[in-house]
Amino acid sequence: MVLATAALFVWAPNAAAAQSSAAPDPVQALKKQFRAERGVDFTEISRQGASTERLRRHAQVQFGPGGPVAAYVIGRGVIDDSRYKDLESEAGLIVAGHTLYLSDSTLVKDKNWVGLKYGAKLKAEPAYFTTDQTINVFDPAVLKVTLKGAKAKPVSGGYFYQGDVTYAELSKVNKNYYVLDPEGVTRKANAKTKIEWRLWTDGDGLIQRLSTKTLSTTGKVLERVDTRYSDWGRWQIIAPPAAGEVIDYADAKKLPRDLPDPNAIDLGTP
Repeated sequence: MVLATAALFVWAPNAAAAQSSAAPDPVQALKKQFRAERGVDFTEISRQGASTERLRRHAQVQFGPGGPVAAYVIGRGVIDDSRYKDLESEAGLIVAGHTLYLSDSTLVKDKNWVGLKYGAKLKAEPAYFTTDQTINVFDPAVLKVTLKGAKAKPVSGGYFYQGDVTYAELSKVNKNYYVLDPEGVTRKANAKTKIEWRLWTDGDGLIQRLSTKTLSTTGKVLERVDTRYSDWGRWQIIAPPAAGEVIDYADAKKLPRDLPDPNAIDLGTP
């Protein structure tokens, strides 16, 4: 929900045939991944409406017993027009300990990160800042309401699901996560926004890919996002930057340069 970027990947399913037995529950498969110092990687590409800019991101997410506890993201804004290649940008982000760190090597000597405490301002979790997907697949309750009524279709290597869900349905099961969208729009204003989705899992029910299309109430495409997940259960420890490399957001704002809006972090604008 917070960046917009990605590369056009082609999903290649595993050669093994899907099991003929009942499909494993993706919600339960997700919960089993919530272990200390374990995590998952993902790559993502997103595009806002008819924009010529895509946001690509590569991310690592660290879990704890209750879900995501930290994340590291590299985002790159790519413009589909060779005349504007000079405007392409790249930035990094770390979320750890209720602090958001934005990479910035142009601040002051030896200060490569801007630190922003977000716990009191945005009652969100690390996943809020790591993906453009409106559907937070790292929240079992959100994943459950998304999959409600969807039938598993066996495909090579696992299972395929598809359906749609509204912003209101997602907000109902996780009010903190959906308190704002990236543009600062309230849940009430977004209530009827519909997300059409397609989801693939492996044979164990772990999500391999999520592709979504967000539509306005008039049917206009607001955003397309395609995310690929890999290395579930990998050993993962994401530490915050060294204190000496971080400048506080309030102090950084005094410098003669623009900084991202903390309520709408966009890694394409470092």
